[in-house]
Amino acid sequence: MTSATALARLATGVLLVLAAGCAGAPGSGAAPDTLRWAMGNAPNSLDIAHGFNDASTTVQFAVLDTMVAIGPDGRVVPRIAASWTHPDPRTYVFTLREGPRFSDGTPVTAEDAAYSLTRHLDPAVTSQAASYVTQVKKVEVTGPRTVRVTLRKPSPTFLATAALAWQIVPKKLAAAHPKDLGSPEVGTLGSGPFKVTKFSLASGVTLERNELYWGPRPALRRIEVKAISDPETLRLAVSSGEVDGTNDIQASETRKWSALRGVTTAFYPANHIAYLSLGVREGPLKDVHVRRAIAHALDRGALATLMTGGHGGIADLMLPKPQITALYGDKPPRLPAHPYDVTAAKAELARSAHPQGFTLAAPYDSGSDDVKALQAIAADLAAIGVRLDLQPLPTEQYRQRMFSHQDTPLQLVDLVYGTPDPGEVLPDLVSRASAGPQGFNFSGYGSPEMDARLDDLGTHEGADRAAAVTEVLAEIADQVPYVPLYTKEAAVALRDRYTGRFGTWTADVFSGIRPAAGA
Repeated sequence: MTSATALARLATGVLLVLAAGCAGAPGSGAAPDTLRWAMGNAPNSLDIAHGFNDASTTVQFAVLDTMVAIGPDGRVVPRIAASWTHPDPRTYVFTLREGPRFSDGTPVTAEDAAYSLTRHLDPAVTSQAASYVTQVKKVEVTGPRTVRVTLRKPSPTFLATAALAWQIVPKKLAAAHPKDLGSPEVGTLGSGPFKVTKFSLASGVTLERNELYWGPRPALRRIEVKAISDPETLRLAVSSGEVDGTNDIQASETRKWSALRGVTTAFYPANHIAYLSLGVREGPLKDVHVRRAIAHALDRGALATLMTGGHGGIADLMLPKPQITALYGDKPPRLPAHPYDVTAAKAELARSAHPQGFTLAAPYDSGSDDVKALQAIAADLAAIGVRLDLQPLPTEQYRQRMFSHQDTPLQLVDLVYGTPDPGEVLPDLVSRASAGPQGFNFSGYGSPEMDARLDDLGTHEGADRAAAVTEVLAEIADQVPYVPLYTKEAAVALRDRYTGRFGTWTADVFSGIRPAAGA
């Protein structure tokens, strides 16, 4: 199966067509063109360099344009760039469309576009998106509306990752605020369909329609985004009409959501994977036999059932399923596996330097439902003498500890990616560049040989590319810096006075929502 065919099959978005005439439902006093949206966590930054997480990017993609975007079928489509050429394997030349302005009326320039990409490579910025653009060697403004990007090596993933990381911000603003762009104190400025009128870490974000937007006029005039950290409180808020919708539905709670009256909850394939990260640099987890023992000890089938509510399944490879399908079709590779087997787990532990077991710290976000999975994991590991010290932390404190790469020997990581290409994920997992502060290589696993293999991915296409990705996945499966656990479907709930269109590759959630007819 070709990648294009696979992607077309993957683009199974959902259209929520909801009953009209319910504007008088309890709690629905807001105007129909005002959407009240809730998420489990508040955005911590409106800049992807400092807020590369679901809550933050949900708002960012409504406000900030990207140079290119991922279309509904998984293919790259124009955004701020009206077109581009690819004159040689290492070069892309982008031509900006005429007319886009930031929401303050300032024209979007080639200088803004070029700087918005190169800033992620600046050590002073410490960008969380840096691993997405490590293949970039040079960015040049070559004309009033043209930008040339030169890559270090050919990279089939560049355009897809640019659709996420290349958010266009004013050069003057970004250069003046390398560390705090996107913070409540500084804010941000975009050319997207909405603009920010309020941002508070405590009370949330308010967006207004950007009347200067160059694209289709959004149906919504105002969006009020707030955090409701308790899952049951969030469900009740949607049920009562206190808020109009959310896409922050815990998979283990989907049955409760599907039963709500006056609310439609729909599901679609998520580019998601949950996995256990095992810090390989120190302590017991340096020993590969310990890591293999942990992998064998986990009942991943039971864990998937617990955490997905029937809307997901076991993760067999260290990639989201949409990416696996895009690359391999319906024939993924068979790699070294560590199936649930307590006897095998004990045998591996006996071969290690820690045959009697040990205790590991396991910090987690107290605002998520990760504790359910970690409690199940702790019970499984206790059977082989490995004890977990579960350490709940407030969301922001956990994020800081997580991205500092300190005191996190074992942690549950639950991520949603944005492109159909494994080149987005693998450098995050095992490149040495991503193993430092703000990077996503939480295990610390990496080597010069692995970096060279990752660099080499860009020289391959088709079957050769699949084979090259398989080599990286095979090393991960053998050395076990990560244990793939489960994948989930995404879910979105909307009250019946709205309709919406969503899919695997939807980045801008809000522009696809509109009042239902008659609302």
